[in-house]
Parts: sequence; C-alpha cells; structure tokens
Amino acid sequence: MNEERKLLLKTDIPDLPLFGKVIDGVRPGQKIIFGSKNGVGYAVYSFLPIGKDLFIQSVAALPEKDIVGVINSVASRLRLRLEDEVPPEPGVCIEGGFVPLQAEYERATIGIRLKEFPDVHFSVDVHKNLKYLPEGSSPKSLREEAKEMAEAAGLGAVFARTKILREHERQLGIWKGEEQALRTPAYKDDMESHDFRFHSRGAVHDPLQPQLTIQFDSGVKHDSKAKLKPSITDEEALAIWDKLITSIRVRQPNDATPPSRVRVPVASAVPTGGTCPETGWWECSGSRPTEDGLRRLIKAGERMPHAVQLSASGLWEKLTRNRGRQIETVWKLIDYVDDDATSPKADAGSPASPSPKIA
Repeated sequence: MNEERKLLLKTDIPDLPLFGKVIDGVRPGQKIIFGSKNGVGYAVYSFLPIGKDLFIQSVAALPEKDIVGVINSVASRLRLRLEDEVPPEPGVCIEGGFVPLQAEYERATIGIRLKEFPDVHFSVDVHKNLKYLPEGSSPKSLREEAKEMAEAAGLGAVFARTKILREHERQLGIWKGEEQALRTPAYKDDMESHDFRFHSRGAVHDPLQPQLTIQFDSGVKHDSKAKLKPSITDEEALAIWDKLITSIRVRQPNDATPPSRVRVPVASAVPTGGTCPETGWWECSGSRPTEDGLRRLIKAGERMPHAVQLSASGLWEKLTRNRGRQIETVWKLIDYVDDDATSPKADAGSPASPSPKIA
C-alpha cells in the first residue's frame, strides 16, 4: 500500500476517498483493502480465509463502480475443492477452490511450463462468443496476421526467413480452426525459437464452442521468448505440441467426480439460495441468535435456507407471534452426517452441540 501511495499525486487522493481503507467482506474473516496504482481508479484486494487456505481476489475498478458487491458476490459462493475433484455444476475451478456461477461472458487463460523442458511455454486462452465473432465475417489467416505484425515492426525481412513447419486447417475436437507451426530466425538479441499457434473462432452464443487460442513457444526465459537456445528440435517440438493440444476438450457431464469418491471439504461455504452440496451440520455467519440457533442439519440437494433472526421478545411480538425476520446468510459446513442418519428423530443437539433455541 505504501508503494502505491508513492505513485499517487496529492491531487489524486481526494478523488479516491476509500484509498487505504480496510473493510470487512461478506465472509467471516474476509478483509477488503482499497489501493490504487495509477490514480485513475482503485486496485481492490480481498483476502478470504477458508479453512487452512487463504484466497486472494484482486480487481481494478473506477471509483463509481460497486466493486465491493462484485467481490462479495464471488466470495460468498467460493468453496474449497479437493485436488482431484471435478464439480458437476457450472462454475470456475481455481487452485483449491470452486466458484459455482454461470456468467453470460466468461474468459479463462492458463499458462503451463514443462519440468522436462523449462524453456517451453504452452498457453490456452478460451472465452465465450456473445452475439458476434470478434474477427468479423472475413477473418485474416494466421499467416496474414503474423506478416502484418512483422511488417508493422519493421521485421518484414526477418519474417521472410521464417521456416514453416506446418500450416493448415485442423479439426481439434469440436473446434475447426487453423494451425501454424513456425521456427523464427535469430535477430539481434533474439535467438531462433519455435512459435506454434492454433486458433478457432468458435460459434456465436454457444458455450460449448467458445473461441480458442493455443500458443506454444520455446526458448523462453523469464516469460520472454527467444531468449534462450531451444532445448528441443523441430521434430520434438511438433510431437510435444500434438500431444498437448489433442488433450484439450470440452468437459462432459460424466467427467464429474462421483459422489462416492469425494466429500465437500469441511469449512466449505454456500450462500442462502444455493444448493447444499453435502449432508451435514451447517453454521450460519453472524453471532446474533436465530430461531434455530446458529447451526442446522441440511441435506444434500436442498436449498440453503434463510436464517430467521430473533426479534426482542416484547408484547407486540408475543401478540403477533412475530419472532424475527428472514435474512440472507452464508452457511459453512462444520461436520458430516451420513444420509441414513438424517431421520426426523435425529438429535438436534448432536454432534457438534449446535446452539440451543433462544426464546
């Protein structure tokens, strides 16, 4: 935060009245911090502890945007995820966590380094098309794009010496696209390197056919390509490329982890209105008394309920039998219960000694 403060002018501070503020988020222990890197808007950070893990959200936003609402909306849905767990519902998987949501627009990127070939970088960029395809009705080929970029940078002569290892249309699973595999020549401080690419425009309004771009580079050092002599030959580069890209596919329903294999981790959280993923004892956020105490036995598949916050026990409440008001909350799993043990006769005081009802 102090480093960000050094970048701001004195005239920037009045335009960013929340700069330096720390506020509580929607989840227990969550802290939201307001900074700024350029004086134009906020750089907002959210630190969210769940179980033994700490999740960090970071968003850049203009001052008038309700960025806290966006952060809390995501944070309220975030739950822990086992390393080999594949959730059955739509959402976003992150390391150790899962956010069940289905946004109209989604974009995901991932970069992969190979232990055996540390100078090789493989990346995937995939996102939904909405009402149109970004390239328009007559998209340029990968060769045309590469040539134009080289000429714009004054490297037309260098591009002319590029070796084409492969260049054709290719069907990759559901994606029909174009593949280009090049070995670019050395130039000034850059060494020769491999530059492979596959691109598919996908389809309009089809979440199962998103736009897909796959990139493969060799000679990478500190995220910059062509800075090292490639550790692989042309034949090895093509073999690795084919092995990696043919492993990419759209997730199928039967890919989900069978329920018998994995349980939702303790401390997982689900907001009011969400679907309960695990039968067990769930505790609502907050410390004020509720009609059922702070803990409830909820079965998998049920909707997470509202909490009924108790009102003061006055004459009006007794006459109207109005014991409280419904409030949205976040429920946290605190203990498992086997499905065959959730009969109506189940002891409401076990196993985690839920809070008793308060009159």
